[in-house]
Amino acid sequence: MIINIPLLFHTVRKLRFIQIYYQLWYRFKSLFIQNNKKPKPISEWMKIKWIDGLYNPKTYLRNNTFKFINIEHSFENKINWNLSTYKKLWLYNLNYFDFLNQEALSKEEGVKLIHEFIDTYPSVIDGKESYPTALRLINWIKFISRHQIEDPCIFGVIQADAQRLCNNLEYHLLGNHLLENAFALWFSAHLFNNSRYFKIAKHLLKKELEEQILTDGGHFELSPMYHQLMLYRVLDCIHLSKLNPNKFAIDLYPLLIQKASQMLSWLENITYTNGEIPLVNDSVNKISPDSNSLFSYCEKLQISSAHMKLSASGYRMVKASNFELLMDVGQIGASYQPGHAHADTFNFELYINNTPVFVDTGISTYNVGDIRAKERSTEAHNSVVVNNISSSVVWSGFRVAKRAKVTIENELEQSIQASHDGYLNLGVLHKRAWAWNPHKISIIDDLSGTPKNAKAYFHFHPEVNFKATDNGFKINNKHSICFENAISINTKIFEFAPEFNKRINSTCIEVIFNKQLKTSILIE
Repeated sequence: MIINIPLLFHTVRKLRFIQIYYQLWYRFKSLFIQNNKKPKPISEWMKIKWIDGLYNPKTYLRNNTFKFINIEHSFENKINWNLSTYKKLWLYNLNYFDFLNQEALSKEEGVKLIHEFIDTYPSVIDGKESYPTALRLINWIKFISRHQIEDPCIFGVIQADAQRLCNNLEYHLLGNHLLENAFALWFSAHLFNNSRYFKIAKHLLKKELEEQILTDGGHFELSPMYHQLMLYRVLDCIHLSKLNPNKFAIDLYPLLIQKASQMLSWLENITYTNGEIPLVNDSVNKISPDSNSLFSYCEKLQISSAHMKLSASGYRMVKASNFELLMDVGQIGASYQPGHAHADTFNFELYINNTPVFVDTGISTYNVGDIRAKERSTEAHNSVVVNNISSSVVWSGFRVAKRAKVTIENELEQSIQASHDGYLNLGVLHKRAWAWNPHKISIIDDLSGTPKNAKAYFHFHPEVNFKATDNGFKINNKHSICFENAISINTKIFEFAPEFNKRINSTCIEVIFNKQLKTSILIE
């Protein structure tokens, strides 16, 4: 295998030392430390309360049949907790046990599924990794607390999982993974009234929430879907502490409330009027709780919005009476953990009268390969590609090497202008300016230098009707988009992916131009 040294250099140089250290340490440790014993039952735990704030989506259907990420599978006899047929994301979902907290799952059925897992616990492989372990801990503790189950075998596995998680915190990844570890230990600490778990959970939550929640309330990985998931966890932690007051937890409570309020503000800003979220970066539907459900959960917990403007996350949202325009003028994020980032600098989405018109193409898979690479590329976004190269170098499934750096040059009430250096190695600086009023959106793309081949992409939602005109297209028999300085205007088929493993054919506009392209969207 040929090693691309520059690619590795630009990827690794942004990592933190702690990530590199723990990558090496955990790989070394795994060669010598393995514990495949079945946990012993335990007899001491706290009887805690839980009332569901939100139900999880229905993923357990019937008779050992599950449906995750739009793939349904039935186990004929016993459940294979190491099933590799559908790659890792499906298997992870099986081991999360989110289905324990779906609506209408009976206590008896849930206990049966838990014991099927316990029976094969020594042979479980991927399900013992820290991320699925963390989510499983949260789901098991919610379920047994809601039903007031007292089963020493179940508590023995929870204790074993919590101890293993403590010893294998995801410092090699950081980001949302480490936060999930902290949330899981917060639940475990309440269940066992364990001072060590409380100490670790509080330390991580204080540090990571302060760092990962930006000054405008957005989660620093810049994915609305992961933001929803992180807000859901924070709300659950608040809910747990309200139901089960504990002297070890009281000093963290104000921070949880503060961050929930800020995160609520960001989600309100980024959510369209019809309740949908922009599918930017790694975001899809039906994975996280939807925005309206989270708004209701906040209301139940009496958490009010901090009412902050979008800023540090790099997103801008214009909400006019007849359209909503999302613009991305942010950096690739997070700098040391950009695994869920795309090469989407200067991307935008447009909804007109609560209906999507120009959309991000979404994602359909996390599997490494051509589809994943395509969905993260600049061509899959409403931006500009120069010389058939993406503005940032995304590679493998979750890697980013050299990345575009954005400079906001001017920002007014009805306009914004920014530039990025993602094509500077080609001698090109890309500058994009948006301006808007109630009936018109203008986008001007300027390329300095001498680009050989510049293409601007505009991706229609599958339900949009369009018809070609002399210099653009009529949209839904009402609105229009037109271009100045275009060398050629073409249409191409692309696959819109609103959910994992769901791809719908749609059409995008490809505009070839030289140094400047003026785009006008007229809204009737």
